[in-house]
Amino acid sequence: MRKNDFLYLKTEKMINNGFCLARYNGKIVLVNKCLPEEEVLAKIVKVRRDYIEAEAIEIIESSKYRIEPKCKYFGLCGGCKLQDILYEKQLEIKKEFVNDDFIRIGKIQDVEIPLPIPSKHDYFYRNKMEYSFGKRWLFTNSEYNEQEKKFALGLHIPGQFEKVIHLDKCYLQSEFSNNIRNYIGDYLFERGVKIHSLKEREGLLKALVVRESYHTQEKMINLITTKYDENLMVNLANKIKAKFPEVTTFVNSISDSKISSTISNESIVVFGKGYIIEKLFGYEFEIYPNTFFQTNTPQAENLFSLIRNDLSKDTAKNSSSNRILIDLYSGVGVLCIILSEFFDKVLCFEEVEQSIISAKRNAQRNNVKNIKFIKQNLLDGFELDESFFNKKKVIIIDPPRAGLSKNVIQQIKTLKPVKIYYISCNPATQARDIAYLIEHYKISAVQPVDMFPQTYHIENFIILEKK
Repeated sequence: MRKNDFLYLKTEKMINNGFCLARYNGKIVLVNKCLPEEEVLAKIVKVRRDYIEAEAIEIIESSKYRIEPKCKYFGLCGGCKLQDILYEKQLEIKKEFVNDDFIRIGKIQDVEIPLPIPSKHDYFYRNKMEYSFGKRWLFTNSEYNEQEKKFALGLHIPGQFEKVIHLDKCYLQSEFSNNIRNYIGDYLFERGVKIHSLKEREGLLKALVVRESYHTQEKMINLITTKYDENLMVNLANKIKAKFPEVTTFVNSISDSKISSTISNESIVVFGKGYIIEKLFGYEFEIYPNTFFQTNTPQAENLFSLIRNDLSKDTAKNSSSNRILIDLYSGVGVLCIILSEFFDKVLCFEEVEQSIISAKRNAQRNNVKNIKFIKQNLLDGFELDESFFNKKKVIIIDPPRAGLSKNVIQQIKTLKPVKIYYISCNPATQARDIAYLIEHYKISAVQPVDMFPQTYHIENFIILEKK
């Protein structure tokens, strides 16, 4: 078998990144652009030592799970790659993703993985979306004038760093988000405002971020540019106020023209207070332009409830006195604040200075006084004052996709917490980390949570108890 050969295949299950598993003469074939349980004609893309990569070019017999995707951009942008699969099947597929990672990476085979908690909304669920400015990706048979070809506001084509699909509707965020994105895009295009070009290091527009609070309905517009154009911002602000009075704050973040990313060093509040308020479990949190916050608010509540319910049971059995919570990767303090009532003392470790400043504001806003925020790069591990060593320690971990550093894992082993709550957006690295801890801990609960319907991503929650 060689590249560009054709194979008739019957797909089995979907594995991570959307490939479907098939077999041909005993050889594993990973097939793209198809669904589980389909008969396909596939073209070989790569021949590797242990498997073959192929792409379906014809669906001969469709899966019973296949449905018509809602979005006309499906298959082009990188947003919703599971839109053509029944939502109930998406949950089963994501359960298998977690199970496969546990078995293949963590070598953990005796744990039953339940179905993910389904999202209350399988569309229009995101509270934050970032839309890019760029050169317009051209649809076949579409006619654009020269100005339109140079301007787009929407989402990138995968692998196309300069080309952007000019959206008129996205099914991930609210109708408000669609309306205001289209309005701002039209306003800037009609005035000939130039998009940023990294190659030429000129142009003003980089991205537009829309953030919405689920419980307070406050809304933030954050326009990311390479410099502050006061006249443009003031005029646009007046238009937004008149057209969209529900917008509570408009921010202009300034990002260096020498970099491709939208990281900003300065945010100018054009109107409003510069942040929005979100409420969880009776607590209020200030969400700033660069604040990390779970993008699916109802699912964040479901996830955090798993921890609160478990702690409530523990508190019913044991007093919270002499018990401390250690929150690693604490961000702006959301989890450690809503869990603070169950502990005598809470210690929060976070690397980003701005996040710590926000976390202190959130703690003060909610009158939480048993909490301390510590700046720490967790790649280097963390240290605990000896006065805390004799207390009952509970650790909560919500790391980036890369998972835990070896230094953090070693420190956890040294501290010997009675319980570990591990939240992860990447079950593969989570399974790897747990394999290092399983000698001293047992898995008492596993629960995937579907934070990201229509995508391959799944959040997974685990409780580890000391043996």
